[in-house]
Amino acid sequence: MEPGTIGVRLASAAIAPLVTRLFVSEGGGAGLVDRPIRISGHVSFTGEKGALTEADLGTPAAKLVEQALRTGERPIAADEQQAVADGLAQTLRGLGELTTTDWTPYAPAPRPSPASCTP
Repeated sequence: MEPGTIGVRLASAAIAPLVTRLFVSEGGGAGLVDRPIRISGHVSFTGEKGALTEADLGTPAAKLVEQALRTGERPIAADEQQAVADGLAQTLRGLGELTTTDWTPYAPAPRPSPASCTP
C-alpha cells in the first residue's frame, strides 16, 4: 500500500466520528407531522454568504410552504401558494435585517428583586 493511501484512510477514520457527532440522531419531535424535518438536512459545509438575495430566500420559502400545505387540509387556494411563498421570503429577509437596536426598546423592563418589595 502506498503511504498516501494509508494517510487518507487514517484521516477519514479519525474524522468520521467527529462528523457523525455533528449530526446527532434526534428524537421523534413534537409529533405534529408524519415525518419530521431535520435541521441536519439543511446544513452546508460550503461556507456562508454575507447577505442573502430574494432568490436565495425564495427557494427555501417555497419548499416550506409546499411542506406545510402537504400536511393536511389546504387553508389557501392553489393559485395563492406562490404569493404566500413570496410573502414568507420577504418576511425572512426583513427579519435578517433586524439589529439589536431595533428590538432593544421592546425588551421587558427589569423586575424588582423580591428583597426590594418588602416594606
